[in-house]
This record gives sequence, C-alpha cells and structure tokens, in this order.
Amino acid sequence: MEIRQLRYFVAIARARSFTGAARALRVAQPALSLKLRALETELGVVLVERKNRTGGLTEAGARLLVRAERILAEVHDAGEEMAAHAGSTRGTVRLGCALQTLIEGRLAPLVARFHERNPGLRIILREVHTQQVFELLGRAEVDLGLVHLGRSGDGPLVGTEAARGDLALLRLYREPLVVIVAPGHRLAGRKSVRFADLEDEDFVSFRPGATVQKLVAAAAAERGFALRIAFSTANMGTVRAVVAAGLGVAVVPRSAAEVPWPPLRALALGAPRLERIVTLARNPARFESPAVAALRQALVLELATGGRPRRGPT
Repeated sequence: MEIRQLRYFVAIARARSFTGAARALRVAQPALSLKLRALETELGVVLVERKNRTGGLTEAGARLLVRAERILAEVHDAGEEMAAHAGSTRGTVRLGCALQTLIEGRLAPLVARFHERNPGLRIILREVHTQQVFELLGRAEVDLGLVHLGRSGDGPLVGTEAARGDLALLRLYREPLVVIVAPGHRLAGRKSVRFADLEDEDFVSFRPGATVQKLVAAAAAERGFALRIAFSTANMGTVRAVVAAGLGVAVVPRSAAEVPWPPLRALALGAPRLERIVTLARNPARFESPAVAALRQALVLELATGGRPRRGPT
C-alpha cells in the first residue's frame, strides 16, 4: 500500500463522491479511480461501491477507513516531529473553531498578534460546529479545537457527548446566555426575564445539534412547552438581523449581544441560568509540534479569565 493510495481512499470516503474527492485533492478523476482500483486489487476486496456514482463504503472499506485515518495521522505527526528535530522555525497549525462570536471578537486580533510574534508560522482556521470540531480532531484534520459546552444551572455539561474519550478538554472561560429582543418588543423595557416568560414567543434558533440550541430546547421542555421556532440558521449575524426586525426572540451568548449593530436589547435570563463554557480541545496522543504548542499557549493565556491559564479538565 502506498500513502498516496490511502490518501485518495480517505478522500473518497469523506466526500462520498469520486468527483468531490478529485476536486478536493486537485487530481484528475481517472487518476484517482486508477489508484483506488490498484489498492483494491492489492488487498483483494472492493472498498467503495460504484452505484449511482457515489462513494459509499463496503464493510471492508469502512474497516480500512479507521486504520487509514490512523496511519495518515501518524505520517503527519512523523513529519512534524522530524521538522522539530531539524530545528525548523516554520510550521502550520490547523485550528477548528465552533464559536462565531469569538472569531468576530477576540480571536481574530489574537491570531494577528500571534502572526506578528511568529512570522514563520501559518494558521489554517476551519469554522464548523462543535461536533464537527471533535470529529476533525479525532481524524487528525485539525490540531486544536475551540468549542463551547453548555450548562443549565448546576446540571450536567451539554456537548461532551460528541467528544471522544481520548480528547483533552480545558475550560477557558464561562459566559452567560441572554435573551435578545428588538427595541420595540414587549419585553424590551425589562432587565431580565424568566424562561417561562418566553413560552408564547417565536424563536430564532440555531440549527439542531448546536450546543446553545440543545440548552434552550431542554430548558423549554423542563417548563412544559416546546420552542415555537420561526427561523433556524447556523449564522449568528442572521440571528441578530432577524431578531432586530421583530420576527422573534433568541437566546445567545452575552458577547453576541454586545455587537453594536443591529440595535438589540439584551435581557438577563434567570430560572434557569444558562451558560456556555468556552473550551480548548486537543488530542494528547498526537505529537505536539512547537507551532501547535505555541498557539495552544497563546490561546490559554489570552482567552482564559484574567489572562492566566486554568488548570485541570473541564
């Protein structure tokens, strides 16, 4: 087996399409198909179904995918470790981030300062939701992840169910969730609301699977009602715009309500108290290059409350 064959196979498995994999790899589709066919011939099994031009895996293909991802992760780490031994001052860090408000606020200038201090290092940022960040860490497609977990009152953490058991989670800071409404909304003159006060409201919600959406839906269920979702989106800017237009209310992290435009009213939320926990995730079994270590330390020092790292797991 060649490393290139495994890379091509993994790309087909992830894209579930020969065309999509060829595009991602920037190779001609016939060359991709030939490499896969050679791998299947060597192994004596069919790895990928060819029905309807999709890239669905056979049972053998699904089993090989697990090993192939592990092999490619080791190959990547071997290169990084040897570069460190060679004294390389350059490197790439792949950062997965599930916090749009953090990117809008503190993360972008943090990365800019990091570049100034470390001109030889490159950061690749992938903005996806929390579950995808955990998946990317598990497949060694990112080196670090910024995610948000959640908690209602003193209840259990929400969001950790998507994390593999071998991932290390470090809490950086906590942030309360607040209710945002349009300036002309009936609740706009209040400083705080209880969740029960929102039973008859239309909600602007994040899509199913998002940590905040899980917290809000659970809080509503505990009070005997289901969310009446008028709009669902993955984009925080869309949430703010729709709420500002008077088309519903939303529960968001406090930092999302501090953006100066569009005009909104932020109300403290009580009974229950909801919060998100901004968390740094990584796979401690992976080799940590000097570049990854430098960015991890910068994230902890600059994002943790008070500028000092918190020790211990979430």
